[in-house]
Amino acid sequence: MTPQNVYRRITRGMPLLLLAGTMAMAATIVADTEKSTLALAQFDFQDTSGEVQDQNAEHEARLRSLNETLYSGLAGHQEITFIDLTCEMERCTHRTPGLAVLTRQAKTAGAQYLLIGEVHKVSTLIGRVRLAVLDLNDNNKFACEQLLSYRGDSDEAWQRMAQYTLRHIEESCIPPG
Repeated sequence: MTPQNVYRRITRGMPLLLLAGTMAMAATIVADTEKSTLALAQFDFQDTSGEVQDQNAEHEARLRSLNETLYSGLAGHQEITFIDLTCEMERCTHRTPGLAVLTRQAKTAGAQYLLIGEVHKVSTLIGRVRLAVLDLNDNNKFACEQLLSYRGDSDEAWQRMAQYTLRHIEESCIPPG
């Protein structure tokens, strides 16, 4: 066989090899982009501490900061596609406009999961964060449900709680892709 014939034989199969390699790379890229989609509703707040002093403004600002921490942290997460819910009202929580409205809105936006939560101020020193990730494709069953506690009712305590809550969600409640 002449060198030219050998060259023709080798190069004849090249387009097929290139096509196979391209398809393998495309399959890898598609697999990497198939992430779970997570929608986040704003967390709500409940105060049953019975304190006399009106702290509504402080709690509203702290709750806004918590929601911003969760939004920014989850929006940058590598393992999920984050979907931001927008509500016509000021709040977008499981209480207002309601869980049924939020789940419909999340499904319409393309989410597979919905994260909801509430901060509960039990007393001057004790607070709880209840959160749940609902599987929207499985009748809103809990994919993750947690009750976290924190101490303190100051800006610093709420900032620590926000970071802890975000870390906990990332470590324990991010749905698999």
